Amino acid sequence: GNFFKQLDDTIALHQRTLEKYQKLKISYLEKMFPKGNELYPELRFPNFTDAWEQRKLGELADIRRGASPRPIQDEKWFDKNSKIGWLRISDVTEQNGRIHFIEQKLSFAGQEKTLVLNEPHLILSIAATIGKPVINYVPTGIHDGFIVFLNLKTNMEFLFQWLEIFRPQWQKLGQSGSQVNINSELVRDQIITLPKSKEEQTQIGNFFKQLDDTIALHQREVEKYKKIKQSYLEKMFI
Repeated sequence: GNFFKQLDDTIALHQRTLEKYQKLKISYLEKMFPKGNELYPELRFPNFTDAWEQRKLGELADIRRGASPRPIQDEKWFDKNSKIGWLRISDVTEQNGRIHFIEQKLSFAGQEKTLVLNEPHLILSIAATIGKPVINYVPTGIHDGFIVFLNLKTNMEFLFQWLEIFRPQWQKLGQSGSQVNINSELVRDQIITLPKSKEEQTQIGNFFKQLDDTIALHQREVEKYKKIKQSYLEKMFI
């Protein structure tokens, strides 16, 4: 009983810390990004005083939709020995928008039917999990359920955080049907408020990246200790 009580206390500790940092991030997002059509955030890093500016997303990147081989179930599009991944919504959900590992791999034939990117890039889900921003760090093909931001003229981490804040709005702007969808033109025309200074963008992006890393660390610890507890329960009880 005491052994499992210690495990429960460890899980609860990491869970409380996780929730603390999640609430902290929400609070900072509200204060460090302007509200509505305002051009000044409530909280800023020192030495930055200029008004933020409004731009269209299409002015800040070349926005392109991915492509998918058809029929997607055909095994010829995939090869487990390939170095090029095939990013799926399940990967996005499991890794919470920062992709470091992709299990499914594309064959050479599959790569010819999609958009392959070998450098870290920012993408946006436009179907199923509508408006979920993703930073992918591994070589992968981009299917037609994603839009990719190429040749970024703004800090990637900053734009990732802005897209996370804006995420609920896509549901209102998307095209109605059996499920809401957003298209490339809609994304290109969307107005974003951002600092004129690339340095300020970078500092904001790095600040929230550190928060995200801390949150991810405690999420992993919670999951780890839950698995440890489950394993011991199975072995220590008949």
